Amino acid sequence: MPRLIILIAVAAIALILWHKITKTSGEERKKLVMWSIIGGVLAVLGMLAVTGHLNVITAAIAGLIALLPRAMQLVKYLPFISRLYQQNKAGPQQAQTPPPNGKQTMSTEEAMEILGLKPGYKGEDVIQAHRRMMQKVHPDRGGSDYLAAQINKAKDTLLG
Repeated sequence: MPRLIILIAVAAIALILWHKITKTSGEERKKLVMWSIIGGVLAVLGMLAVTGHLNVITAAIAGLIALLPRAMQLVKYLPFISRLYQQNKAGPQQAQTPPPNGKQTMSTEEAMEILGLKPGYKGEDVIQAHRRMMQKVHPDRGGSDYLAAQINKAKDTLLG
């Protein structure tokens, strides 16, 4: 029976707080929400202390304090993680668009330079050079989409 009374009291307090929070606005609402959360946490800690279950919270806090030095070591990776998240958030479309170079076509000299060929090359040389370069810069192996596209364009220019 006492548990039922406590449950009804908690529900009534929550309902009153909810009503007050919905009626207020702006900075007053933020204060009310913050004090409600603080009051709720203190009430839960008080109930745990009265019932003798506070040792669970104490053990959890001690464990978190013990892990704090390890967590501080991970803080140095936060800028990297945020950059990685923003790159993933931008989507693959941005990663696949080549930087603007102002040219749409590739000259034979540029194609030979990209594939590392000298004048007097044969079709077989182009295919071998293309295969060799693609093994180095293919996107599936951690390479760049832009470089792979340039290598393909160079091959098409020299063979086409």
